[in-house]
Amino acid sequence: MESNRSGSAFEFNIKDFSLSNPRLMADPYPYYDQIRREQPIYYSTMYGGSWLLFDYVDVKALLTDPRLTNDRSALPLLALPEEDRAQFADMIPVLGKWLAFFDGHDHAQRRQRLDWSCPTLLSKGSLSSVIHHVAEDLMDAWRERDCVDLIADFARPLPAMVITRLLGGADEDHEQLASWSDDIAYLFGASDLSVADVQRGQKSLHAFGHYLRELAGDAITSRRDDLILNRLMSDNGKGFQFDIESATAQCMLLMFAGLEPTRYLIGNAVWALHQHPAQRHALAADLEQLPLAIEEFLRYGTPVQYIGRRASTTFTYKGYHIKEGQLVLPYVGSANRDPTVFDHPETLDLRRTPNRHLSFGTGPHACIGATLVRQQTHIALSLLLTRYPTFEVSRQTEPVWNTNLGFHGPTSLMINTGKRG
Repeated sequence: MESNRSGSAFEFNIKDFSLSNPRLMADPYPYYDQIRREQPIYYSTMYGGSWLLFDYVDVKALLTDPRLTNDRSALPLLALPEEDRAQFADMIPVLGKWLAFFDGHDHAQRRQRLDWSCPTLLSKGSLSSVIHHVAEDLMDAWRERDCVDLIADFARPLPAMVITRLLGGADEDHEQLASWSDDIAYLFGASDLSVADVQRGQKSLHAFGHYLRELAGDAITSRRDDLILNRLMSDNGKGFQFDIESATAQCMLLMFAGLEPTRYLIGNAVWALHQHPAQRHALAADLEQLPLAIEEFLRYGTPVQYIGRRASTTFTYKGYHIKEGQLVLPYVGSANRDPTVFDHPETLDLRRTPNRHLSFGTGPHACIGATLVRQQTHIALSLLLTRYPTFEVSRQTEPVWNTNLGFHGPTSLMINTGKRG
C-alpha cells in the first residue's frame, strides 16, 4: 500500500502501467518510486512488447547504447492490431525523415547541417527578442481579466506563435500548426491508440507537410535569410544538403520538439511553485536564479516522460534478453526522481546543484529543441513573476491533466492574475 501527495492510499500493479492509464496522469512519481523498488526493468505488452526502464543508471546507459536505434517512426502503428496497420504505411516515409530518427553518420551529418544552418536563428540572443514580443502580447491581453487559463491563454500559444514566426508563417496560422502538432504528439505519447487516433494523426501529418512545402516555395522566392526553411535549403557548397522534403521534415520536428515540452514545462513549473510557496518567494526575489531553477523544473516536473529506442540487434542487458525489433523505453521522468542520484528527489530545490537530469536525453541525440524550450520557459516565468507578481493558482478550479503519460503536465491551469500587468 502506497500513498500519493494528496494522502490517498493506492495499490499499483506494474502490469497496469501504460502511457494511457488515467491513474498516472496527475502524479506518476509515487508509482515510479514503487516500480524502481520492485521491478526497475520490466517487459510490457505495450506496442506488441517493449522493455521499460526506470532507474537512472539504466536509463542513461540505454539512451546511448549503440545496440539501440532511434528509428521509431513506426511506433504509433505498433499500438494497432497488425491487420489495421497497412492503411497508415504512408506515414513512415514522412516521419522517417525526422532528424531524431536517424543514427550514426546519417544522424551526425544532418545534425551538423542543422547546427550550421541555424546557429544565429536558434541562438539565445536571436530567440529572445521573438519570444519576448510574443509573450508580452499574450500577457497584455490579461490586463482586464481577473482569471486566465495559463495553458490555453499563454503556455500553449506562446511556443506555437514563436515557431510559426521562425518558419515564416502568418501569425494567425499558429493555432492550426499547434493542432496538427498535438495530433502527431498524441501518437507518440499514448500507448492505447485507436484506428481513429492514428487516422487523425495521419491527416494532420500530411496537412502539416503540405503547409510547410508551400512555405518552402515562398521562402525560396523571397530569399530571406531569417527563415529556418531558407537556411536549411541554402547551398553552402559542402557537406550534406537538405532537399525540400527533408527540410520541411526538420521544421515539423522543430515544432514538435519546441511546442509540446514548453507548454507542459511552464504549466508544471507554475504548479510546482504553487505547491512550494517558499521556493516561489525566493525565486521572485532573485530572478538571476532562473536558469538554475529551470533545470530543477525540468527534473522535478519532467514534461517528456520517456525517450524511445528500438533494438537493432538481439542482446542481453543485466540478464534480460532484448530481441531485435523490440522497443526499449527509458523513463527519464522516473530517472529524474531516483534517490541514488538526487538527494531528496521529491523536494523542489531551485538551487539544486549539480543537477544531472536527463529530461532532454543525453549524448548525440540530445533534444534539438532544448535551447528553445529553456529560453521560452525562462522568459515566460520571468514575465509572469514581474508583471503579475501576486498571481495565484485558482483554488476553485482543479487543473486538467494531459490524457497521456508521454507528455506530462496540465492542459488547463486557471490562475487569478491579481491584475497588475
